[in-house]
Amino acid sequence: MTASRIRRAGALVVLGVAALLLILSESSSDRQAVLDGRASVEREVVAALPPGSGALIERLRRTNLLNADEIHGRLGLESASPPRGFLTNSPYEPPYRESCPALADLRYPLPLHPRSYEWDEAAGTFSFRGQEPVLEWYSSLDSDTEVCAVRFADSTRVDYRLRTFPDAESAVAEGHVVTHRRHCGTCSSLRDLAAYMARPDLTSPARTCARRLTAGGVKQCVMEEIGLSERCAETWTYNVLHTRRRCAGACIGHYGLWNVLTNDMDGARTDEDGNLNPCLACDEHASGPGFRFAAGRTRRSSGLVSAIPRTAGEMYAVDHWRYFR
Repeated sequence: MTASRIRRAGALVVLGVAALLLILSESSSDRQAVLDGRASVEREVVAALPPGSGALIERLRRTNLLNADEIHGRLGLESASPPRGFLTNSPYEPPYRESCPALADLRYPLPLHPRSYEWDEAAGTFSFRGQEPVLEWYSSLDSDTEVCAVRFADSTRVDYRLRTFPDAESAVAEGHVVTHRRHCGTCSSLRDLAAYMARPDLTSPARTCARRLTAGGVKQCVMEEIGLSERCAETWTYNVLHTRRRCAGACIGHYGLWNVLTNDMDGARTDEDGNLNPCLACDEHASGPGFRFAAGRTRRSSGLVSAIPRTAGEMYAVDHWRYFR
């Protein structure tokens, strides 16, 4: 093969990787549409926000979280040499591993989706796609009633602290305002809420950022293009990096190498029964648990509705105007 052909082949590979990152980043931005592995991930057209939302978003942006390090520390994630300049730990590394004679003997309930773990029957080794705290949380979601709540430091309602409570009633009883369902995480700040409210469709900026080849580049882009806080942007970055590593084969297998190389991946995202195609399913189930655990806040757990009808169980009602009343 001549040098020019080698260069052309290399260019095609680079284009293919970039195209793959585009489809994976789109899946990440629509992550909450598929919590049960069956809902459609057709791009959501988000309903118009109520009057006055612009003023609310601006006020949310001016707030200041006082205990961000404490919130991250309470997640209990181990450090596995995070990228230079990162403040948080990846929810994926080191992955939880356990030796046992059979899956029925696992310490935690078996995750529902096989893509969330690996099982080597011959060696008797179970590996989860995330750290142990992620698996422990993910295995008990059905009984999880925790909420993340806000309490301002004074009457100016600028500085505030976040705190995880066992349920909404406990939060209200102690003078806090619930901001989302589930525990507090790296994306639980009111500034991150403002970013989610201001940019309901994150597909385009997420695609742009996923094209960056370095962790630092992805993080900086997410902060600038979407407006997420530094710690939240790191969680998004960890998700991108993990999905790159785990789902390239599934995506090429589904779309075909040539279609990936030429960015021709506009086929259906779901089948007639609403099941995700293998590429998107890999992202959802391999990376989804770690992302949701670390982030804490998601669009639906924050009550941010979309134009597509959802079941009552998918949406958590939150009155975000209560912070400043």
